[in-house]
Amino acid sequence: MIPRWDDEDLGYGIHTWLVSAFGSLSPKPWRLFTTRGRPPKILGYALHDAKDLREHLLAYAAPGTMRVLLQSDPETSILSKPMPRFLPGKSLAYEVLTVPVVRKTTVDEDGEERGKTVEKDLFLHHVEKHGGRAQESRAEVYGKWVRDLLEREFPETKKRAVDVHDARLEGFRLVRQVRYTHGEMRNRSRILRPQALIRGELTVRDPDTFSLLLEKGVGRHKAFGYGMLLLRPAR
Repeated sequence: MIPRWDDEDLGYGIHTWLVSAFGSLSPKPWRLFTTRGRPPKILGYALHDAKDLREHLLAYAAPGTMRVLLQSDPETSILSKPMPRFLPGKSLAYEVLTVPVVRKTTVDEDGEERGKTVEKDLFLHHVEKHGGRAQESRAEVYGKWVRDLLEREFPETKKRAVDVHDARLEGFRLVRQVRYTHGEMRNRSRILRPQALIRGELTVRDPDTFSLLLEKGVGRHKAFGYGMLLLRPAR
């Protein structure tokens, strides 16, 4: 669990283990927590409880996957609780760790699209759109982006999940990540991406849509440890 220089956020390694251990039952979104002097822990949202996860692990996981849990008992290290149903008007504080990026199609020197899609830091994209001069701060750009994602209308219900009262940037850094391409030839790439911690307050509008929001998460790279909406009592 010690971060390496080539995979600082550990996202790819944990994602690989979760899928190997739990298959289609794997929690997503999830988030890794490390505190000095304490064992690391992973919190995640899943459609199956701890009993189902343990049964799948013991029945189907490869020996190498099980060896990761050599020092712990699945009965005590894999736990779950039912999610409560938050009624309309319920005020909550939230926190979400995100990768604030926008997907862009690259262009050549003549301005022609190459057809290759890349990810760009949302703030740098904002600066680029305004001719190299930022019209808003990084905190404002990221905060508006998270607010828009939280307040979007879900096609499944035709409703918004929440009203957002605040979206504050409370942590930012660039993280090194490792990713692999899909297909027969799996190429490895090292990527530097922005990581932003956003906190704020919200009010639940529609309980069913709010459950969908928690299940789907916020932004991209949810399988790699980002986008999990953590909830606390509002102040």
